[in-house]
Amino acid sequence: MTLVLNDTSIEVFADENLMTEIKEVAYRDKFRKFISIEDVDIFIEVISLRLTIIKSTSIFFDSPDPDDNYLLALAIDAKADYLIMGDKKGIISLSPFQGISIIRLHELIDILYKS
Repeated sequence: MTLVLNDTSIEVFADENLMTEIKEVAYRDKFRKFISIEDVDIFIEVISLRLTIIKSTSIFFDSPDPDDNYLLALAIDAKADYLIMGDKKGIISLSPFQGISIIRLHELIDILYKS
């Protein structure tokens, strides 16, 4: 997801590709020991209500993983402050990408607690 931090709020952006990926990953059987299907349903509903869906028009080929290039486009087109990623390498190695910090979720939590 891409985030824009304002003085009093956080704006969350995604596109249809990202929402599809989030749903596919969240519903994987390997996560049932951590979170129930009902909780996944609630999570998907809450983020769907909270985020803004945009359509990216930018095209990039910079990511070490070609499947992640659309995330760079999403972050740029959303004018994001942060691109939140789950991987420990790959696209994170590009940070900052055109002024956008690419970080892991725990780093965002640290930033928010310090604010």
